[in-house]
Amino acid sequence: MTQRFIMFALAVGSVAMCAADSSVNVAADSISLPAPADVADIPAPPAKKVWTFSDCVDWASVNSTDVRRTLLDILQADQDVASAKDAYLPTVGFSTSHSFTNYPSPASGQKGNAYGSNYGISANWTAWEGNVRKYRLEASRLLLRQQYLAQEEAVKSLKLSILQTYINIMYAKEAVEIAEKNLEVSDSETERAKRLMESGRTSKVDYAQIESQNAQDAYSLVEARNNLESARLTLKNILQLGLGYDIDVTEAAFSDTDVLRSLPSPESVFAAASAWLPKFRSNELSRDIYSADVKAAKAGYLPTVSLQGGLNTGYSTGGAGWGSQMGHNFNENVGVTLSVPIFDGNQTKRAVAKARLAELDYDITLKSLQDDLTQTLEGLYIDSSNAQAKYIAGKSRLEAALLTRDLTARQFELGLVNPLELLTARNNYINAQLELLQNKYMAILAAKTLDYYATREISL
Repeated sequence: MTQRFIMFALAVGSVAMCAADSSVNVAADSISLPAPADVADIPAPPAKKVWTFSDCVDWASVNSTDVRRTLLDILQADQDVASAKDAYLPTVGFSTSHSFTNYPSPASGQKGNAYGSNYGISANWTAWEGNVRKYRLEASRLLLRQQYLAQEEAVKSLKLSILQTYINIMYAKEAVEIAEKNLEVSDSETERAKRLMESGRTSKVDYAQIESQNAQDAYSLVEARNNLESARLTLKNILQLGLGYDIDVTEAAFSDTDVLRSLPSPESVFAAASAWLPKFRSNELSRDIYSADVKAAKAGYLPTVSLQGGLNTGYSTGGAGWGSQMGHNFNENVGVTLSVPIFDGNQTKRAVAKARLAELDYDITLKSLQDDLTQTLEGLYIDSSNAQAKYIAGKSRLEAALLTRDLTARQFELGLVNPLELLTARNNYINAQLELLQNKYMAILAAKTLDYYATREISL
């Protein structure tokens, strides 16, 4: 019996797999899945203090919590693909039943108690069901590809966050340098004012004003350094480096050519970005998934063909011995079932209608994605244009402010201007420096972000 059942199960299984191969024409995804242990294995950060932009991106793309969470989604989607493939396999099971019957008033020659048992091995395989399994396998493979795109989207968001924070750190470092130089100038002016006061060429009130400004410049340096540390902390949080890890970024020099360079046309950037952005590609896959869902729903109108087979035997008291009955009662059976739907209470009709309505989501989502991308690019072009224009004007303003500051300082030494005019000239020069620096990095950030949308690459 065992040998016959094994041959029977192998025959049904081979037929099932051949049918699966012939009915599913979906290209295999050239993807590699991480092992579950690898998802939870987060290595220690490298023992380095100075990180390049590439270092930050490489580390975050593998070790970020958001990225690792998408790995779990990929593994789950892969299991869904495996389940869709398994739907082509037959089901095989063993069953046995036992009963005990008591006869309070048995007939002459009949025993008052009877025991019966049955044993059976059965197999069932759905030969055809309107290709529902094929469409579900197609959909599950597309959903797996969507999870990979979700991972790309997480990496994309990380890159843009790192870019903004990285440039903010470079801005903060230059702001610290400006504050340090201004404090040096302020210290020198305070010393000169002190000597002028001691020589009687200026009053104590004038000296107190300059000394107060010197204290303000020292406070500005502390504030600039605090802003730098906050920017570094933000980058640490994005990279999830943990407590006690000291991080800095490599220097990057940007010339006027980098700041004022011409940008690609909005139309070309939009076309390039809409072709590679993960959300756009995921929406394209959604359209195919909706199409497969519609086909699967329509299959509810089609008949189903299934094959069954089994090996059975049984025993009951009152007859021959157990071994004799088990041998004589042994039987083999095979069968085929054709199920033709006639009326299912409009369930299939409603399923098809819902699947077709889901198809409409593709156009709505596409329009929303296009609008979001348009607004993002327009904002970047406006930021870049404004920053470049202000940078050009700021360079002239900085030169004028520097000249005014130097002349005013000389006039103050000669007693021709009061401290208020001196401090005003110095503050105008400091503000011109910081404004020029801010516009410089705003233009760089906007340009680098546009480069990323246009080329998928970021280079500092």
